[in-house]
Order: sequence, then C-alpha cells, then structure tokens
Amino acid sequence: MRKAPDPFVDLHLHAEGLSDADLTTLSLFGLAAAVTCANDAGATSAEELRAHWDGLVSVQASRLKACGIRPFVALAVHPARIPWHGLDDLLHRLPRYFDDPRVAAIGEVGLQEGSSREEEVLLRQLELAAQLRKPVIAHTPAAGKLSVTKRLLAILRESRAVPAKVLIDHVTLETFPLVRACGYRAGLTLQPGLLEAAEAAQLVSRNGADGIVLTSDAGEGASDLLALPRAAGSLRKAGLSFALIRRALYEAPLEFLGASA
Repeated sequence: MRKAPDPFVDLHLHAEGLSDADLTTLSLFGLAAAVTCANDAGATSAEELRAHWDGLVSVQASRLKACGIRPFVALAVHPARIPWHGLDDLLHRLPRYFDDPRVAAIGEVGLQEGSSREEEVLLRQLELAAQLRKPVIAHTPAAGKLSVTKRLLAILRESRAVPAKVLIDHVTLETFPLVRACGYRAGLTLQPGLLEAAEAAQLVSRNGADGIVLTSDAGEGASDLLALPRAAGSLRKAGLSFALIRRALYEAPLEFLGASA
C-alpha cells in the first residue's frame, strides 16, 4: 500500500482561480489546510469587493472542504483595489465576517505602489487586526520590491501588530534578511520567476523553520500548483529532518492561524 503523503498547509492561495480538479490534486498530494485570500479580484467598487468577500466565505471555503482540504479564509481590502467610495462601510462590515470561524486572518493587506492612501488603509486594517487579535497576511509588489518592503516594515512598526502574527509574503532573497531581522514571518512564494524550491530549501536549511512560511499563491498568475510538495522534496534532498520539514510546512502555518493540528 502506498504511503500517505506528508501533510502541508498553504497560507496563501486563491481558490477561485483553481478548478475542482486542481483542488482534488492538491488534496491527494497532502494539502491538509489552506487559506484562500482576498486579492485584487478585479473589483473596482465597494459592492464588488464585498461580493468577492462573500464568495470566498460562502463558495470557495465550501469548495476546499468538498475536496478534502480544511478551509480558512483571509479577508481585507487589497492595496491594488482600494475603492474610491464606500471604503468606510467596507471596513465597518469586515469584523462581522470573523463571526465565522473559517475566517481566520486579515489579508491580503500591504502596499502596491506605496501611496499615502494605501498607507492609510493599511494602518486602519492593521488596527482592526489588533482589535480582533487576528493574524495578518501582507502583500509586497513585484515592482520596487525593496523600497516598498522597507516602507511596509516602517508602517508595521508604527502599528500595534505583533511581529509573529504578521506574514509578509512574496519575500525575495534580497528582502528576506530585512523581514526576519524585524521579527516578521517571511513568506517564500514559490512561483516561476520569483523563488525556486531549491532557493527556499537553502533559506530553511540556513535559518530554520520558525519564522519562515512557504506559500504557493496558486490560482493567481503563473503559479505552480505543486510548488509546496516540490519544496518538501527539495528540503528532503537538502538533508533536513522529517521533524523540521513537518515544522516548516505543517505545524508552523497552523500555529500562525491559531489552529490545532
């Protein structure tokens, strides 16, 4: 009988961009739990963004569960899609979603271009996360990665955010030391052209599993559906122990969410 795959957790994917066949494949490869995050979603109005949130909770979380994956949801106003009207009402409504235990984090928040408006909306959502005592999943852009990451770190320091409860995602080899030096969790997004599994394995080998989270961003752009199972293979090839790999890919992500195994 074939051995069951080792379980892993993905703290950042977009279920609406994945088919049922994709989700079933991920489950078969060991995806035990996943966070489907709010993203730019093409939304241009507060009404469209609220419909996006509703869909993540009512439809996408149910799809994950039906495919054998424990569902979690992260909701937020993405920095690339801040509506010009209705923002206050959106942020007023957001806490109500957390009455559903599947809604576990604020995300994706962050900075896209680093405008003053983006910074204001980010600070408001960080304050909300502090009030709700929820973890934060923060986006960093492809363009101007280093400078925007530095500004994001400065804003986080101004807020009441607890570093261990903030995941800064899409970290690169250049920004990784900055993020970890400030105590935030570094999200290694395993996507073609962004970060390879072998590079992630080197970072985990050198720095340990605590403070590092491997994510796929599957369902968004040119993602690799099996990025995390491939990463597990790279970690094994690098000589890391089963306990360390389980810590990196399963236990630490669940702890970030405040969820039990």
